[in-house]
Amino acid sequence: MVSEIFIRYLTTTGLEKVSRFRTDETTINLDLLDIATIDLYPLIWCENLESICLRNNSLTEIDLTPLEKCGKNLNAIRLSHNRLQEIDLSSLSSCPNLLEISLDDNRLKRVDLSPLFQCANLTELCLDEEVSLTANLLLRSVGSWPEVLVERYHKILWKSDSIG
Repeated sequence: MVSEIFIRYLTTTGLEKVSRFRTDETTINLDLLDIATIDLYPLIWCENLESICLRNNSLTEIDLTPLEKCGKNLNAIRLSHNRLQEIDLSSLSSCPNLLEISLDDNRLKRVDLSPLFQCANLTELCLDEEVSLTANLLLRSVGSWPEVLVERYHKILWKSDSIG
């Protein structure tokens, strides 16, 4: 029996809306819905989720924690063209098959890439050129990196845990 989840969000005009998806969906597409805030918690029930798309909205923040539960098949997260000012990617370390992360055309100033070192298959990381990249200093000596991070090695500011 396939059940359903309900993803609740607020638009920029303050309207509360709901989108319904089957729990066996492989793609959740919430592009172009004028979303200001969203609760992704129901995604924990989507064990087959491969792709989540939230492009061209007005998100200023997003909690990716629910992706820890459904992340084994997740291969794409598309958050381009929003208003994100910061993002915590730590939940993505539980997504070993992640291939693509799109964060371009947001208001991000700095992104900690440390969790992405666990995503060995990552091939595409879309970020604006002016975004500062940081990573934990201990990861510098890790043997196998996703190629997309090797390409950005010279742009990463390596930090120890004691530096905020």
